Amino acid sequence: MKSDKWQIVDKRPFKNADEEWPPPTCVKDNLSGKYSIYHKGEFRKATEKECEGLEIASVWEAKHIIDRIMGIEKWNKI
Repeated sequence: MKSDKWQIVDKRPFKNADEEWPPPTCVKDNLSGKYSIYHKGEFRKATEKECEGLEIASVWEAKHIIDRIMGIEKWNKI
């Protein structure tokens, strides 16, 4: 998705195709309480222990992205 809200300030090529993917992220289903890990476009079942230390997968609004860039971690809690 392209947005005119954000200006591109740099473009750096990846060293290889594997580096094009972001690191694994944790997903917690709020209804069932079950955990999964999302990585390279796929989900797999996981335990809470496996998710420790991983970023929580989410869709972010602009104000949240700015907080994250500024180092505010309040949005990254399970």
